[in-house]
Amino acid sequence: MFVKNDSRDFSEVLASLRRETGRSQRKVASDFGVSQALLSHYENGAREPKNDFILWACDYFDVTADYLLGRDSERKPKSLPTPQDCEDTLRLISAINKVFDMLKDFGDPELYTAVVNYLAIPAENITVLLNDPAAKYEPSRDAKLKLAESVFVTRARRLRTEPEKND
Repeated sequence: MFVKNDSRDFSEVLASLRRETGRSQRKVASDFGVSQALLSHYENGAREPKNDFILWACDYFDVTADYLLGRDSERKPKSLPTPQDCEDTLRLISAINKVFDMLKDFGDPELYTAVVNYLAIPAENITVLLNDPAAKYEPSRDAKLKLAESVFVTRARRLRTEPEKND
């Protein structure tokens, strides 16, 4: 069951968005890969859509799921604070700078590169979300992060055991 806000529900919002954009049911149904009859059922409240349809509709009409479901009157997500407005961001940048200063002292370019690659991926993820809170999840980022973590940990372990071999 959908949560309603201001007596508007999914079916009303969907029909309204379609009419606002000047698109016919036939056009929208075709774009979504569903029958016109199914879209009509969604618009008149006879059927409830699956999650995939809701996600496609959000992307198609460029609105949030809360707006589409009648839970929020704002079409776009509320903006997140920019990095310069967030005190924790400044602390994080300071901590990262200290880590890199320490890495330079180790004098191991492979470890330095491994750490840079490892930290770059979450930094990129944060940047993507700050710029577009509705950005889609990309599993490849997780895979890249795990690979970078493996390289970093392997290099750090090797570096830790190398002096023991020389003794």
